[in-house]
Amino acid sequence: MAEPETPARVRVLVEMRVQKGTSAAFAHQMAMQVSVGGFETDTEYRPVSVPPAPHQAAALEASGHETVVVRGTIDPNRISELEKHPDVVRVWRDAPIAPFAIHPPRPIAAAGPMGTCPVPPCDCTFGNPANGTMADVANYLGVNQIWAAGERGAGMVIGIVDGGICAIGRRPKPGEVARVPNVIDGSLPDWGTTATLWGDHGNMTSTDALGMAPDAHIYDIRISGAADSPGTISNALAGFDWAINRHRADGTPQILSNSWGIFQQSWDPAYATDPNHPFTRKVVQAITEGILVLFAAGNCGATCPDGRCGADAGSGRDIWGANGHPMVMTVGAVNLSEQLVGYSSVGPAALDPNKPDFCSITHFAGYFPTVEPGEPSDTGTSAATPIAAGVVALLKQHKPSLTQDEAKNALKSTAKDIGPAGFDQYTGAGIIRAKAAWDSLTPKLKFADDPTVKFRDDITIKASDDITLKARDDITLKAADDVTVKFRDDITLKATDDVTVKFRDDITLKAADDPTLKFRDDITVKPADDTTLKVFDDGGTLKVADDGIPGPGPGPGPGPGPGPGPQAAAGGAGIPFILSTPHHSMAWAAGGSAQVPQQLSPEAAAEAQLQQYEAALSALEQQIQTGYQQLAQLDAQYRTALAEYQALREQCGGAPSSGAR
Repeated sequence: MAEPETPARVRVLVEMRVQKGTSAAFAHQMAMQVSVGGFETDTEYRPVSVPPAPHQAAALEASGHETVVVRGTIDPNRISELEKHPDVVRVWRDAPIAPFAIHPPRPIAAAGPMGTCPVPPCDCTFGNPANGTMADVANYLGVNQIWAAGERGAGMVIGIVDGGICAIGRRPKPGEVARVPNVIDGSLPDWGTTATLWGDHGNMTSTDALGMAPDAHIYDIRISGAADSPGTISNALAGFDWAINRHRADGTPQILSNSWGIFQQSWDPAYATDPNHPFTRKVVQAITEGILVLFAAGNCGATCPDGRCGADAGSGRDIWGANGHPMVMTVGAVNLSEQLVGYSSVGPAALDPNKPDFCSITHFAGYFPTVEPGEPSDTGTSAATPIAAGVVALLKQHKPSLTQDEAKNALKSTAKDIGPAGFDQYTGAGIIRAKAAWDSLTPKLKFADDPTVKFRDDITIKASDDITLKARDDITLKAADDVTVKFRDDITLKATDDVTVKFRDDITLKAADDPTLKFRDDITVKPADDTTLKVFDDGGTLKVADDGIPGPGPGPGPGPGPGPGPQAAAGGAGIPFILSTPHHSMAWAAGGSAQVPQQLSPEAAAEAQLQQYEAALSALEQQIQTGYQQLAQLDAQYRTALAEYQALREQCGGAPSSGAR
């Protein structure tokens, strides 16, 4: 093993050329032969394959080479000698890293803001006391509504790239307590046994992720190092490599949550600003492989930065390295009162001006103090990021094919904007809304000639984003050729050939010869982002019977009427309708007309007519409520069918069955 780093020697990552397919053992042998500059190889660090930098990829491919990273120590004054070796591509410092939770040294909360709040008022309490609970977070984000729909993260595995986890079911190291459930594996042989090096930070982040996706599983990808060695970027590189190899083997983990980074550019200027750093390339590789990757923005926002930030606080000086790469989901922090946390790092990031992407929730009672009372709350962008990762797990369960861009766009497009209108460099797109993002990924029900789900004797399920729900042969609901019925808050009565009745703000019922909503055998439902329920694609007429006035006569319906009109649809109840005449409009009820007595004065006649309209409107409102119940039943049938369909897809390996149309 290489010597511990001393003032005379520093630990470095050496990127080397090797023949494609070179084993880790042979790469070690090659590295040990590279003694230029007094370089000593760390034989306990397994060489990590990394994608080549873009400007080197073609030449390496042509020569049949690839690049690997080995770790060792060297006199810093002799690094340039090592880089001249023909097998060495570049030498990188092994940067120190730290968790993005709030720990001393930090500003004293009572001192108030240290700088101007960009989106006032800012929260500079540092999470003392807690603002709400984990349950409050789930309720605020709408996660509990996703749970009610039956999705709680089952089948999802979240890799917690952090300081270690004390997992229930594993034997913890002396002085530690097993606290976190659902941890099933890890990158190191002693996974799940320790969390002390980063002060239970890994316990906190894994608990927060499970708080949003309680049926998900956790991988412990520990990067905190050993007791005599701080966490470094080489540990993170090895952790990501393990996750990528595991994902290639069985498709897990689907998500990687990262609540750590560097607090100052001086910790490693190359990693901070160079998109071709080997670790940053490894992050891009993970995303390209299909893993969804989130990073905390950091805790160096200028209003009340963490004490470790030094002079690197505020816009353009607080999101370094892979945390701000364009492809990752970069997470800022707000509290449950929708206040920007004053230390949440802001854009532009060193690698992308459009950061952070969005904000999540921090300063709540989660692992701290609910599970372990060591701190008043779960804090930092450290807590906000696994909350977002748990939400992403729910989205991934809902749509197994979900990509990094789709997840990011779903969260950004549905976020609640709390800063300047649109994207801003303080809160990004705003605060994530889990249920809204989940809904945006839900297949829509709508009319189309090409149905994807049909409810008939023989159910055919098609794999398509757009799902049309149909029932049986078309039955047209008719009332009268010249009647338009609309619903709004106010009621407008017009003594013209067309009578308009308005009920509600958000539902429009229209009628036309070209029907779309039929209240009996054929029911088509189109839920969409807007809450407008339309019976037809264009305005038209609502018809009850061909002669316009229901009355006694033969017909298949259980109630009076000449044919299969609304009486049949409603089980024979007297269904009111509006009849227009060239001279006036009058309310009718099934079974006969309720005409205004001619002997009444004009005022009394008008009052009687108004009462008739009110009675008719009340009956129509009852019809609408009945329709709502039918729609709810259909929606429940659809949800059940969709769940069965998704289960079948998983059994078939994620692809539609050969019989799908």
